[in-house]
Amino acid sequence: MRLTLFLLSSLFFCAVLLVPARAGGVVSVVAAENVWGDVAVQLGGKNVAVSSIISAPEADPHLFEPTPATARAIAEASVAIANGAGFDPWMDRLVAARGVGVAFLRVSDVAGWHDGENQHLWFDPDAVAKMATAFVAALHGAGAGSDADGRLAGLDRDVAALKERIAGMRRRFGGARISATEPLLGHLTSELGLVTENDAFQLAVMNDVEPGPAEVARFEGDLRGGRLRLLIYNEQTVTPSASRLLGIAHQVGVPCVAVTETLPPAMHWQGWMTRILDLIEQALEQPDRVAGAR
Repeated sequence: MRLTLFLLSSLFFCAVLLVPARAGGVVSVVAAENVWGDVAVQLGGKNVAVSSIISAPEADPHLFEPTPATARAIAEASVAIANGAGFDPWMDRLVAARGVGVAFLRVSDVAGWHDGENQHLWFDPDAVAKMATAFVAALHGAGAGSDADGRLAGLDRDVAALKERIAGMRRRFGGARISATEPLLGHLTSELGLVTENDAFQLAVMNDVEPGPAEVARFEGDLRGGRLRLLIYNEQTVTPSASRLLGIAHQVGVPCVAVTETLPPAMHWQGWMTRILDLIEQALEQPDRVAGAR
Protein backbone atom coordinates (compact mmCIF):
# COMPACT_ATOMS: atom_id res chain seq x y z
CA MET A 1 0.00 0.00 0.00
CA ARG A 2 2.79 2.42 0.90
CA LEU A 3 4.55 1.64 -2.37
CA THR A 4 1.32 2.30 -4.26
CA LEU A 5 0.87 5.65 -2.53
CA PHE A 6 4.47 6.57 -3.31
CA LEU A 7 4.04 5.76 -6.98
CA LEU A 8 0.77 7.67 -7.22
CA SER A 9 2.29 10.70 -5.52
CA SER A 10 5.31 10.54 -7.80
CA LEU A 11 3.08 10.38 -10.87
CA PHE A 12 1.18 13.42 -9.61
CA PHE A 13 4.29 15.53 -9.19
CA CYS A 14 5.53 14.49 -12.62
CA ALA A 15 2.17 15.57 -14.07
CA VAL A 16 2.50 18.95 -12.35
CA LEU A 17 5.31 19.84 -14.73
CA LEU A 18 2.98 19.36 -17.67
CA VAL A 19 -0.06 21.36 -16.53
CA PRO A 20 -1.22 23.59 -19.37
CA ALA A 21 -2.43 27.11 -18.53
CA ARG A 22 -5.41 28.58 -20.35
CA ALA A 23 -5.29 31.82 -22.28
CA GLY A 24 -4.24 34.70 -20.08
CA GLY A 25 -2.40 32.38 -17.69
CA VAL A 26 -5.59 31.16 -15.99
CA VAL A 27 -5.56 27.49 -14.96
CA SER A 28 -8.86 25.59 -15.12
CA VAL A 29 -9.44 23.52 -11.98
CA VAL A 30 -12.19 21.03 -11.21
CA ALA A 31 -12.63 19.82 -7.62
CA ALA A 32 -14.80 16.86 -6.70
CA GLU A 33 -15.91 18.48 -3.43
CA ASN A 34 -16.52 22.17 -2.86
CA VAL A 35 -14.28 22.30 0.21
CA TRP A 36 -11.25 21.46 -1.95
CA GLY A 37 -12.50 23.91 -4.56
CA ASP A 38 -12.59 26.60 -1.89
CA VAL A 39 -8.97 25.94 -0.91
CA ALA A 40 -7.97 26.08 -4.59
CA VAL A 41 -9.69 29.45 -5.03
CA GLN A 42 -8.02 30.85 -1.92
CA LEU A 43 -4.59 29.81 -3.16
CA GLY A 44 -4.94 30.52 -6.87
CA GLY A 45 -6.77 33.83 -6.78
CA LYS A 46 -7.14 35.41 -10.22
CA ASN A 47 -4.87 32.77 -11.76
CA VAL A 48 -7.43 29.96 -11.47
CA ALA A 49 -10.96 29.26 -12.68
CA VAL A 50 -12.38 26.72 -10.22
CA SER A 51 -15.56 24.67 -10.42
CA SER A 52 -16.74 22.18 -7.79
CA ILE A 53 -18.80 19.14 -8.69
CA ILE A 54 -20.43 18.40 -5.31
CA SER A 55 -21.57 21.57 -3.59
CA ALA A 56 -25.30 21.37 -2.84
CA PRO A 57 -25.82 21.39 0.95
CA GLU A 58 -28.66 18.86 0.67
CA ALA A 59 -26.62 16.39 -1.39
CA ASP A 60 -25.26 13.12 0.01
CA PRO A 61 -21.76 12.79 -1.50
CA HIS A 62 -21.81 9.01 -1.00
CA LEU A 63 -24.75 8.71 -3.41
CA PHE A 64 -23.34 10.98 -6.13
CA GLU A 65 -23.25 9.65 -9.67
CA PRO A 66 -21.36 11.59 -12.38
CA THR A 67 -23.21 12.90 -15.41
CA PRO A 68 -22.02 13.71 -18.94
CA ALA A 69 -21.58 17.30 -17.74
CA THR A 70 -19.21 16.03 -15.03
CA ALA A 71 -17.15 14.19 -17.63
CA ARG A 72 -17.01 17.30 -19.83
CA ALA A 73 -15.79 19.41 -16.91
CA ILE A 74 -12.95 16.96 -16.27
CA ALA A 75 -12.13 16.81 -19.98
CA GLU A 76 -11.65 20.60 -20.07
CA ALA A 77 -9.68 20.91 -16.81
CA SER A 78 -5.96 21.41 -16.39
CA VAL A 79 -6.02 20.31 -12.73
CA ALA A 80 -8.45 17.85 -11.13
CA ILE A 81 -8.71 17.56 -7.34
CA ALA A 82 -10.27 14.58 -5.59
CA ASN A 83 -10.48 13.69 -1.92
CA GLY A 84 -9.56 10.08 -2.63
CA ALA A 85 -9.63 7.51 0.19
CA GLY A 86 -12.52 5.76 -1.57
CA PHE A 87 -14.77 8.78 -1.09
CA ASP A 88 -15.04 9.79 -4.76
CA PRO A 89 -13.83 6.85 -6.90
CA TRP A 90 -15.72 8.20 -9.91
CA MET A 91 -13.04 10.90 -10.19
CA ASP A 92 -10.40 8.22 -10.77
CA ARG A 93 -12.45 6.81 -13.65
CA LEU A 94 -13.11 10.20 -15.27
CA VAL A 95 -9.50 11.33 -15.02
CA ALA A 96 -8.30 8.00 -16.45
CA ALA A 97 -10.70 8.42 -19.35
CA ARG A 98 -9.30 11.91 -19.95
CA GLY A 99 -5.78 10.55 -20.23
CA VAL A 100 -2.85 12.97 -20.53
CA GLY A 101 -3.12 16.72 -20.17
CA VAL A 102 -4.53 16.95 -16.65
CA ALA A 103 -2.70 16.99 -13.33
CA PHE A 104 -4.58 14.83 -10.83
CA LEU A 105 -4.24 15.81 -7.18
CA ARG A 106 -5.68 13.11 -4.94
CA VAL A 107 -5.62 14.47 -1.38
CA SER A 108 -5.40 11.03 0.20
CA ASP A 109 -2.10 10.46 -1.62
CA VAL A 110 -0.40 13.69 -0.59
CA ALA A 111 -1.78 13.37 2.96
CA GLY A 112 -0.48 9.82 3.42
CA TRP A 113 -3.90 8.25 4.01
CA HIS A 114 -4.06 4.47 4.64
CA ASP A 115 -6.83 1.91 4.15
CA GLY A 116 -9.24 1.88 7.07
CA GLU A 117 -8.61 5.47 8.12
CA ASN A 118 -11.31 8.14 8.11
CA GLN A 119 -12.19 9.37 4.61
CA HIS A 120 -13.20 12.91 5.57
CA LEU A 121 -9.78 14.48 5.10
CA TRP A 122 -10.95 18.10 5.03
CA PHE A 123 -11.60 17.88 8.77
CA ASP A 124 -7.87 17.22 9.28
CA PRO A 125 -5.90 20.52 9.24
CA ASP A 126 -2.65 18.72 8.44
CA ALA A 127 -4.21 17.07 5.37
CA VAL A 128 -5.50 20.45 4.18
CA ALA A 129 -2.04 21.97 4.59
CA LYS A 130 -0.45 19.16 2.54
CA MET A 131 -3.09 19.49 -0.16
CA ALA A 132 -2.45 23.23 -0.30
CA THR A 133 1.30 22.73 -0.76
CA ALA A 134 0.72 20.21 -3.56
CA PHE A 135 -1.76 22.49 -5.31
CA VAL A 136 0.60 25.46 -5.24
CA ALA A 137 3.28 23.20 -6.75
CA ALA A 138 0.81 22.43 -9.55
CA LEU A 139 0.26 26.15 -10.14
CA HIS A 140 3.99 26.75 -10.37
CA GLY A 141 4.24 23.87 -12.82
CA ALA A 142 1.68 25.65 -14.99
CA GLY A 143 3.51 28.95 -14.75
CA ALA A 144 0.58 30.44 -12.83
CA GLY A 145 1.99 30.48 -9.32
CA SER A 146 2.49 34.22 -8.93
CA ASP A 147 1.40 35.28 -5.44
CA ALA A 148 0.45 31.69 -4.61
CA ASP A 149 3.32 31.27 -2.15
CA GLY A 150 2.10 34.27 -0.16
CA ARG A 151 -1.42 32.89 -0.09
CA LEU A 152 -0.06 29.51 0.97
CA ALA A 153 1.80 31.15 3.85
CA GLY A 154 -1.47 32.79 4.92
CA LEU A 155 -3.31 29.48 4.83
CA ASP A 156 -0.50 27.84 6.81
CA ARG A 157 -0.93 30.52 9.49
CA ASP A 158 -4.66 29.77 9.62
CA VAL A 159 -3.93 26.05 9.98
CA ALA A 160 -1.46 26.77 12.79
CA ALA A 161 -4.05 28.90 14.60
CA LEU A 162 -6.66 26.14 14.30
CA LYS A 163 -4.21 23.54 15.60
CA GLU A 164 -3.34 25.78 18.54
CA ARG A 165 -7.02 26.10 19.40
CA ILE A 166 -7.52 22.34 19.05
CA ALA A 167 -4.61 21.73 21.43
CA GLY A 168 -6.14 24.11 23.96
CA MET A 169 -9.51 22.39 23.74
CA ARG A 170 -7.79 19.02 24.13
CA ARG A 171 -6.28 20.18 27.41
CA ARG A 172 -9.74 21.21 28.63
CA PHE A 173 -11.93 18.43 27.27
CA GLY A 174 -9.65 15.49 26.47
CA GLY A 175 -11.16 12.20 27.60
CA ALA A 176 -14.78 13.35 27.33
CA ARG A 177 -17.05 10.61 25.97
CA ILE A 178 -19.07 11.54 22.89
CA SER A 179 -20.76 9.81 19.99
CA ALA A 180 -21.92 10.49 16.45
CA THR A 181 -24.41 9.14 13.94
CA GLU A 182 -21.62 9.02 11.33
CA PRO A 183 -17.82 9.28 11.63
CA LEU A 184 -17.57 12.62 9.81
CA LEU A 185 -15.45 14.43 12.39
CA GLY A 186 -13.24 11.48 13.26
CA HIS A 187 -9.99 13.30 12.48
CA LEU A 188 -11.03 16.35 14.47
CA THR A 189 -12.48 14.59 17.50
CA SER A 190 -9.37 12.41 17.70
CA GLU A 191 -7.13 15.50 17.74
CA LEU A 192 -9.39 16.97 20.43
CA GLY A 193 -8.73 13.89 22.57
CA LEU A 194 -12.43 12.98 22.72
CA VAL A 195 -13.44 9.35 23.24
CA THR A 196 -15.93 8.41 20.53
CA GLU A 197 -18.35 5.58 21.28
CA ASN A 198 -20.61 3.43 19.06
CA ASP A 199 -18.26 3.03 16.10
CA ALA A 200 -20.23 0.08 14.65
CA PHE A 201 -23.40 2.18 14.47
CA GLN A 202 -21.55 5.00 12.71
CA LEU A 203 -19.93 2.77 10.10
CA ALA A 204 -23.27 1.14 9.28
CA VAL A 205 -24.94 4.50 8.67
CA MET A 206 -22.00 5.76 6.58
CA ASN A 207 -22.33 2.65 4.39
CA ASP A 208 -26.09 3.22 3.92
CA VAL A 209 -27.01 0.25 6.11
CA GLU A 210 -29.41 0.43 9.03
CA PRO A 211 -27.50 -0.49 12.23
CA GLY A 212 -28.44 -3.73 13.93
CA PRO A 213 -30.66 -3.89 17.02
CA ALA A 214 -27.71 -4.45 19.36
CA GLU A 215 -25.88 -1.34 18.08
CA VAL A 216 -29.03 0.76 18.36
CA ALA A 217 -29.75 -0.47 21.89
CA ARG A 218 -26.19 0.22 23.01
CA PHE A 219 -26.31 3.75 21.60
CA GLU A 220 -29.68 4.46 23.21
CA GLY A 221 -28.38 3.10 26.53
CA ASP A 222 -25.37 5.42 26.41
CA LEU A 223 -27.66 8.41 25.88
CA ARG A 224 -30.24 7.49 28.51
CA GLY A 225 -27.54 6.48 30.98
CA GLY A 226 -25.81 9.85 30.81
CA ARG A 227 -22.58 8.39 29.50
CA LEU A 228 -22.23 10.87 26.62
CA ARG A 229 -21.37 14.57 26.69
CA LEU A 230 -22.18 15.27 23.05
CA LEU A 231 -23.94 13.80 20.00
CA ILE A 232 -22.69 14.81 16.52
CA TYR A 233 -24.91 14.14 13.54
CA ASN A 234 -24.84 14.60 9.77
CA GLU A 235 -27.80 16.77 8.90
CA GLN A 236 -27.52 15.78 5.23
CA THR A 237 -28.38 12.13 5.94
CA VAL A 238 -30.63 11.60 8.94
CA THR A 239 -31.73 7.94 8.91
CA PRO A 240 -34.70 6.64 10.95
CA SER A 241 -32.39 5.24 13.61
CA ALA A 242 -30.35 8.44 13.76
CA SER A 243 -33.52 10.50 14.03
CA ARG A 244 -34.64 8.39 16.98
CA LEU A 245 -31.29 8.94 18.70
CA LEU A 246 -31.58 12.68 18.22
CA GLY A 247 -35.02 12.56 19.85
CA ILE A 248 -33.62 10.69 22.85
CA ALA A 249 -30.69 13.10 23.14
CA HIS A 250 -33.06 16.06 23.24
CA GLN A 251 -35.21 14.32 25.85
CA VAL A 252 -32.34 13.61 28.22
CA GLY A 253 -30.44 16.85 27.64
CA VAL A 254 -27.41 15.67 25.64
CA PRO A 255 -26.20 18.55 23.41
CA CYS A 256 -26.36 17.86 19.67
CA VAL A 257 -24.08 19.37 17.02
CA ALA A 258 -25.11 19.27 13.36
CA VAL A 259 -22.43 19.04 10.67
CA THR A 260 -22.41 18.51 6.91
CA GLU A 261 -20.05 16.78 4.50
CA THR A 262 -20.10 19.69 2.06
CA LEU A 263 -18.80 23.17 2.78
CA PRO A 264 -21.79 25.40 3.69
CA PRO A 265 -22.61 28.23 1.26
CA ALA A 266 -20.71 31.52 1.60
CA MET A 267 -18.06 30.03 3.90
CA HIS A 268 -14.36 29.30 3.60
CA TRP A 269 -12.80 26.16 5.03
CA GLN A 270 -11.21 28.08 7.93
CA GLY A 271 -14.51 29.65 8.97
CA TRP A 272 -16.27 26.29 8.74
CA MET A 273 -13.72 24.65 11.00
CA THR A 274 -13.93 27.55 13.45
CA ARG A 275 -17.71 27.28 13.60
CA ILE A 276 -17.55 23.54 14.24
CA LEU A 277 -15.02 24.05 17.04
CA ASP A 278 -17.25 26.77 18.50
CA LEU A 279 -20.22 24.40 18.58
CA ILE A 280 -18.22 21.55 20.13
CA GLU A 281 -16.76 23.88 22.74
CA GLN A 282 -20.16 25.28 23.67
CA ALA A 283 -21.56 21.76 24.04
CA LEU A 284 -18.70 20.48 26.17
CA GLU A 285 -18.78 23.54 28.42
CA GLN A 286 -22.19 22.44 29.65
CA PRO A 287 -22.12 20.67 33.05
CA ASP A 288 -21.61 16.91 33.06
CA ARG A 289 -24.82 14.99 33.62
CA VAL A 290 -22.95 12.12 35.29
CA ALA A 291 -19.35 11.42 36.22
CA GLY A 292 -19.14 8.62 33.63
CA ALA A 293 -19.29 11.08 30.76
CA ARG A 294 -16.44 13.15 32.22
